[in-house]
Amino acid sequence: MSDDVRDGGRAPLPLAGARIRQLFGRDAEVAALRAALDGLASSGGRAIALIGEPGIGKSALMSTAAAHARTIGVQVHAAHGQEAIGPWLPGVRPPAGNRDLHRLAAHGKQPRAALVAVDDLHHLTADRIPGLERLIHTAAADAVLCLLAYRQRQLSPTLAAVLSRAASAGRLEVWNLGPLSRDQARELLGDRPDADEVYRASLGIPQYLEIIAAGSAGSAAGTEAGTAILGELACLHGTALTVLQAAAILGEQFHPDLLAAVAGLEMTETMAALDALTHLDLVRPAEPAPQLTLRHRAVGEVVYQRLEPSRRITMHQRAEAALAERAAPITRRAHHIARAADPGRPEHVTALIAAARNSLHASPGVAADFLQTALSLLQEGEAHWHEAQVLLARTRLLTGDASESRALLDALRVASPRQPSPDLTTLADASRAERRLGRYTEAGAIARAGLAALADHDSATAAALHAELADYTYDLQDYQTSRQHAETAAAIARGHHDSVGEAKALAQASLGQLFTSDQATALSTAAKAAELIDATCDATLLTNLEAISQLGMTEGILGRLADAERHLTRGAALSRHTGQVYIQPAILMALANTQLRSGNLRDALATLDESTRHAAQASMPAIESVRAMLRSEVLLWLNSSGDLREVVTLADRAMAIADGQPTAWAVTVRCFHAELVLLTGDQARAGRLLLEAAGGVGLPRLATWRKPRCCEALVQAALAAGDQASVEQWTRLAETCVDELPSVGRRGFARRARMRAHAMRGETERALHSAQGAIADFSSGGERIETCRTLLAAAELSLEAGRREQADGWLDRAAALARQCDSARLADEVARLRRRLAAESGPTSTPASLAMLTARERQIAYLTSTGMTSGVIADTLSLSVRTVDSHLGRIYRKLGVSNRASLTRSVLSAAPDPQ
Repeated sequence: MSDDVRDGGRAPLPLAGARIRQLFGRDAEVAALRAALDGLASSGGRAIALIGEPGIGKSALMSTAAAHARTIGVQVHAAHGQEAIGPWLPGVRPPAGNRDLHRLAAHGKQPRAALVAVDDLHHLTADRIPGLERLIHTAAADAVLCLLAYRQRQLSPTLAAVLSRAASAGRLEVWNLGPLSRDQARELLGDRPDADEVYRASLGIPQYLEIIAAGSAGSAAGTEAGTAILGELACLHGTALTVLQAAAILGEQFHPDLLAAVAGLEMTETMAALDALTHLDLVRPAEPAPQLTLRHRAVGEVVYQRLEPSRRITMHQRAEAALAERAAPITRRAHHIARAADPGRPEHVTALIAAARNSLHASPGVAADFLQTALSLLQEGEAHWHEAQVLLARTRLLTGDASESRALLDALRVASPRQPSPDLTTLADASRAERRLGRYTEAGAIARAGLAALADHDSATAAALHAELADYTYDLQDYQTSRQHAETAAAIARGHHDSVGEAKALAQASLGQLFTSDQATALSTAAKAAELIDATCDATLLTNLEAISQLGMTEGILGRLADAERHLTRGAALSRHTGQVYIQPAILMALANTQLRSGNLRDALATLDESTRHAAQASMPAIESVRAMLRSEVLLWLNSSGDLREVVTLADRAMAIADGQPTAWAVTVRCFHAELVLLTGDQARAGRLLLEAAGGVGLPRLATWRKPRCCEALVQAALAAGDQASVEQWTRLAETCVDELPSVGRRGFARRARMRAHAMRGETERALHSAQGAIADFSSGGERIETCRTLLAAAELSLEAGRREQADGWLDRAAALARQCDSARLADEVARLRRRLAAESGPTSTPASLAMLTARERQIAYLTSTGMTSGVIADTLSLSVRTVDSHLGRIYRKLGVSNRASLTRSVLSAAPDPQ
């Protein structure tokens, strides 16, 4: 360290890029240190210990404090602990001596208004410890800020005792620096799809975050952070360095015996070196004992990158041989074969292909690496070449590279001398790749041709092709054909005892049944699919994640929002864990839609944000359009009424992608766009757009299940135009549809349409009765946004009829739901109607059945009728759960009811029956 730093010179100490990054998220600590330095003269000094994992930012904080001290004229004395060296530590060279701490701390005499910064205090030798104790003791009296940074794992017992006594006596503050939060790490990493994975691997430690991010990106950006780790290795040589390199080769927990075999050392030498490495906190104990592991994966990556090629290959060969002797799984052996493959050993090719097959679904990225190595050892047409190409195409599909997968599969479908006929087992993969690229016609043609060419129509390949055709015909809204293909696929899969494939086909069949007006069968079919999925372990489910994605989407459409969210959340977690990103966009889209309908707007936005980070890996028109549509709708409800710029921009983008597409998703996007136009005030244009999207007066492009929502929007457009005949026409169509298919949530739209029709004719009581039915339907389905919208409509009707107390009750419930959903737009509407309520005068009345309740009891009764639990009501009203339950007990007694269901009926029937 230079003299000007040791002696208090004020030359600035520039921070390296790694130091700047290690300060990220440390604003509170930086501010506290600056305040301590600024107040030294008036408030006195203090001693602060900075502790935390290596790379957490201790040294960066000390450098920042030193730089600030110089700018305000405070003397800076910086030092490092001197490592105690003993004969028990083989392979370690002592660093240069450091006299600074002894000189600065001797006899407790420090200059006033000074900063004493001691880094790597854990290296302090025993003879320096008394001076450190005096320094801590006198820091406050002499207006000295004493900063001590150390690693707890490397403290000697004597030094630990001194620091513990100082902390217990209040002379030493201990700041334990924790990891970055997920959001902080994501901000630091920028817009990269693997941000969450990098964060988990790094444990939130900035130095490790940089190294792992650089390694996964194949860049040199982590050089600076890696250099810091290399500095820790500077004192290693001989056996200690060899053992550390062997641990980096293994890259996982290891037994000392295996480590010795990879290092090529005797056990006594290996154990002595492990003692040294453990003392330096480069190696740590792991469970189950006597397993050991490197301090962190990042340490192994830095060491591995510095290995000479010849040494690296030799150690990988030793590792593979040692693992083979121990009958280790083929995937563990393949990791080393892939890095030291021998073209003269055919068994290496077969081992790599076997390992790829075993890890295909659990880790398709790793499987792809194995296959690429195997193919580099093969010539086209040789034994195993075709098998390796097929498996590689599947890994590309699973990891989201549909274009490369399609190219590989196209090449394999061309006959060759060694493959005289096309491989029909690849056709389902080829169809899937075409669909993911938005080439629906090509996807359908491949699946149909494959079925026609099959000799065995009860094979697993036949089941996969039927499932593909079920998806294809569903996209084209040919629901009867989709149902037939899905039911056939389910039957074949059942015959092959493929429970996951059967569940996927059943979930497809359920939608076909629903959209062909067979709701009872659809519900039972979906329940059977859910039963199969819930009984399946994760390892088996990984072989076909489309099953859980399809089930979640189906349950959402059937109104089973809680089940849908449960299954989709599981699917998303499995996709993240394994790297099967091909399915992630579809799962996240369905999950976001479920969260939106449940009113979990912030969760929906976070889910869409995650999906956006994977956009480059999954360029599918349907996903891109639906993502924009969903984000537009989420922001519509989250933002205030006047904040529509991004909402409109996203809706326009969704429409541009869907333009000219005949598929079901494109029709859905166009219908949403029309509803958005309606909600933003252009009712006449909205009506025209809805009719155009749905195909005209009979809405032929929409399934029966989808029509009630469209009809209710058309009712609003007709009301704005004063077209009473159309209002009645669309209301009757909505009611006819729900009579045919009385799905949960769908009846709510028909009842809300009828509410508007009654209101148009001045039939207020009938209108409010219909509103109560709509509220009950939406509430029972968990559709909080639609429940709140209906409550607001009912409140406005009550106001217009002069029923101020009733309007107040509707608004209480609407306000609670708006808060739950965190919807600024709905809250704005509640506020608007409350202002109107306050401005209007007139007598108020409370329904007789609720008149005996206090205002607070009526409020709790209304909230209970929306489906809220006691806990949610307590949070909403800032009460305790016990208080809410006490109120409910009194409400039950006053109204003569025994449970929540009876209370809900009492609240909903509070208005007079229609005449």
